[in-house]
Amino acid sequence: MKKSGVSVIIATMDEEKGIAQVIKRIPKGYEILVIDKSKDRTPEIAKSLGARVVKQKDKGKGRAMILGAEKADGDIIVFIDGDNTYPPEKIPSMVSLIRKGDADAVNAVRNFKNMKRSHIVGNNILSLFASVLYERTHDLLTGLRALRKDDFLSLGLKSVGFEIETEIFVRSHKKGLKTSEIPIEYHERLGEAKLNSVKDGWRIMKMLIRNLF
Repeated sequence: MKKSGVSVIIATMDEEKGIAQVIKRIPKGYEILVIDKSKDRTPEIAKSLGARVVKQKDKGKGRAMILGAEKADGDIIVFIDGDNTYPPEKIPSMVSLIRKGDADAVNAVRNFKNMKRSHIVGNNILSLFASVLYERTHDLLTGLRALRKDDFLSLGLKSVGFEIETEIFVRSHKKGLKTSEIPIEYHERLGEAKLNSVKDGWRIMKMLIRNLF
């Protein structure tokens, strides 16, 4: 285990435009673990900056996050997207809340300033729906979150794609994990977006409904 006990996991697929900026901004002393399914220079760039790169055999953000947790050395794991939209500088504050026992998990809440309008509307609708069915969340689909590795693995997650964030939310609620939220500045992404608003939105909605029973 690393001295810091923190592993920052980045699931990547063709993020050569943003990955360097993300890694350079991660505080020193944390393990940086890139789970990669790229055809571009993302893994080479990540390795050159000191990250440990694990090649992902199958596609899917969900699969990548689960693999990252299994491979991580730290007792606390932090997930962050590789497109430079989220501020790595917030990670120490998130970890501190968990270390102090103030939260079991910490999620970043975006200000949505640099997000497509369709994504803003979709996320707000899904977050409201999740809040009504389970517990209050201001950003169901956030890509920056921290929690203990043991708690994450105990959730028994099965998601393949972008619905992974929703499954984490649902299973954390059912397990009784105390989740805190912190506001962040959300920046314009570097590189092409992978999310399909309609297809992935429908999968997320089904995840919320199916897990009620």
